[in-house]
Amino acid sequence: MAATETLTIIAMLKAKAGQQENLKAALKALVAPSRLEPGCLDYTLFQLQQEPDTFYVRESWRGQQALDLHNALPHFQAFVKQMDALLAEPLKLVPLDEVAV
Repeated sequence: MAATETLTIIAMLKAKAGQQENLKAALKALVAPSRLEPGCLDYTLFQLQQEPDTFYVRESWRGQQALDLHNALPHFQAFVKQMDALLAEPLKLVPLDEVAV
């Protein structure tokens, strides 16, 4: 994959029992600083209607280098430190390819 190719990912996160609001707050805290990163094209948080303890983050990045930088930045690392306390299961990352129409 070329370094400048757009990467789009859906991150799926399920809250532990009793941690839904804490997970939501932690994820909301990631949105603004992530959107300010120079390689960020999209960073949008969703909560499932039928399963409100489950969240999705749709992310698009200007290549792997931008994603790697995001993963290393303090705001994301602060979230990583909270994951064990907040998540019922491991974070799932689903890479996507846009379908040209």
